[in-house]
Amino acid sequence: MILALMGIAMLTNSVKAQKIYDFVSVDKQPEFPGGITKFYEYLGKEIKYPEVAKSNKTHGKVFLSFIVEKTGKLSNVNIVRKLSKETDAEALRVIKNSPNWNPGSIGGKPVRVKYNINVNFNLPNNGDKKAALKSGIQPEFPGGSTKLYSYLAKNIKYPEQAKKDKTQGKVMLSFNVEQDGSLTDLEVVKGLSKETDAEALRVMKTAPRWNPAIDQDGHPVKVKYQMAINFTMS
Repeated sequence: MILALMGIAMLTNSVKAQKIYDFVSVDKQPEFPGGITKFYEYLGKEIKYPEVAKSNKTHGKVFLSFIVEKTGKLSNVNIVRKLSKETDAEALRVIKNSPNWNPGSIGGKPVRVKYNINVNFNLPNNGDKKAALKSGIQPEFPGGSTKLYSYLAKNIKYPEQAKKDKTQGKVMLSFNVEQDGSLTDLEVVKGLSKETDAEALRVMKTAPRWNPAIDQDGHPVKVKYQMAINFTMS
């Protein structure tokens, strides 16, 4: 009986060790060595635009998911949203050849974390900087809008005073997404109430770093961004 209990305990520990966490649920998120800026520099140097994709004028994003293991190695690299056979294969190749990341952690201990990212394929653009940015990668919460809304849902605390006053509506925020993905100069553009405005600012100031905007040349650039946070009573 004692041996059986020990076996159950060992199995439980093994299951915990193999658990895969969502990146918004860990204390420290996994990160490419040097940060997201260095990651996009890596992509810029390593990606070879497929000739067939060039001939077919194929451009857009390939969305991928993978697991950052406790060692930092990337495993289970998969295409979540395809673009073309050639671009998909190239995106997989570059991510699979990526150097080890800094693993995510909980309580100071490394854990396995699922991560989502997109690799952008853009044809050469001879226009100005604004045009280049439009055809490059726009700033994005890691994992996209679905993960952003999930983050907001988990972290927003509806102010008690706002509940009492039955305050509902949107708080419009603006901020800069810096080259390293950090958010700066957060401010309320259109407020709702003192309490909801403060909560909207708080939750975005504690948000994880975003994926920065990338211009046509593959360089991260600073971009001003606006978004609304909705307060709706159930």
